[in-house]
Amino acid sequence: MGVGKTTIGEYLSVQHNINFFDTDKEIQKTTNYSISEYFAKYGEKYFRELERKILKNIPENNIVSCGGGLPVYKDNMKFIKKCGVSIFLKASEDDIFIRLSEKKEDRPLIKNKSNKELKCFIKETLAKREKFYETADYTIDTSHQSKESVLRKINSLIFPM
Repeated sequence: MGVGKTTIGEYLSVQHNINFFDTDKEIQKTTNYSISEYFAKYGEKYFRELERKILKNIPENNIVSCGGGLPVYKDNMKFIKKCGVSIFLKASEDDIFIRLSEKKEDRPLIKNKSNKELKCFIKETLAKREKFYETADYTIDTSHQSKESVLRKINSLIFPM
């Protein structure tokens, strides 16, 4: 959450003329609910199941941005790695806090958290999830990086000239 997955994925898609899928946007299209509405109505368990189903239905050879919890759920990370190249966009806790504190209302897991609670949430969530994220094929730190810099790094790894 808050590391630039969607932004970077959209730019890569345009640069390389490859379809881009954002699992959150696909859920919104499928359900006609915002992520917050779906979460509130059905809860995290059903959200994660739907997210998994959406992931498995995305055609291969596309760029996919997935929600931060998706790689942690069941064997999703194994599936991601089997189907393509995986990239962990990493950011410092402070950078994530700054990015998320401006957009809390759009994110059901942090919507009602105070800044202190948000900082704790980020720290705890990263501690639980990083072991899954770190199994990605590549890790790119987005902290204090422009999108152009992140794109250059990805392009040098995935789309070398």
